[in-house]
Amino acid sequence: MALFIVEIGTIVFVSNLALSPSELSTYENQYNSLAPVLNSSASGQVDAIFANNIKVATIELVPAFGLVLLGLSIYETARVVEVIGVMKGVPVALALANLFILPSTWLELPAYAIAAAESVYLVFGIYLGFKKGLRYLVRELRFLLVSLLLIVGVLIVAAVFEVSEIQIATGSPDGAFYALLTWLPFGAVLAGVIVFWRRARRDAPDIEARDASGGSSQDGEDRGAPQTESEKGGADGPTYSPSRDEGGATP
Repeated sequence: MALFIVEIGTIVFVSNLALSPSELSTYENQYNSLAPVLNSSASGQVDAIFANNIKVATIELVPAFGLVLLGLSIYETARVVEVIGVMKGVPVALALANLFILPSTWLELPAYAIAAAESVYLVFGIYLGFKKGLRYLVRELRFLLVSLLLIVGVLIVAAVFEVSEIQIATGSPDGAFYALLTWLPFGAVLAGVIVFWRRARRDAPDIEARDASGGSSQDGEDRGAPQTESEKGGADGPTYSPSRDEGGATP
């Protein structure tokens, strides 16, 4: 959630910074390169958008570098939004409103935040795996699988939403208004994501407890930085957090 909020703040801040002539040219070319995708069929658009987004998310899963790569991708997004405003002769605020008023954005950005957060958890998993035993790394790899399933599922749905928005917006004079109706199915998608995330977080400790050698590992330890032996109280790793179980998925 913290990373998701930072993403939004960074996009708003960077898109209002002055563009150098070289950056303007670079991001104009990047935006113009999207023309073949926009001119393709709906299925082709879904394939292209998902392929690009999953590539970005996969890169952001790289341990230790995920946060840096997230920052770079968000910076590029902000600059492209700014260039779109310049090319269309509209204020940056209107270009930002066009980005955030549609549900596809609220699916893509949380997926990137989850990927970057998982890259941090992987660092702790690798550290504890080398220091205290391979089971700590194996545990985090299981949570990596959960995150991957969630990221892939969300980005597939986000691509479908984005293409639906494009098709509706360009299909009639009032298409921009009708595109807002995509918020209705978005509610169902959000509910499904929350249910999946809560069940995954709820069931994971039970699975770990069954797999533990002594079966005595506690289920309620916080998933975060390595803990001392007195803080652990017999817990088995850095992964599970009660706050995550209560809070559910990001928007």
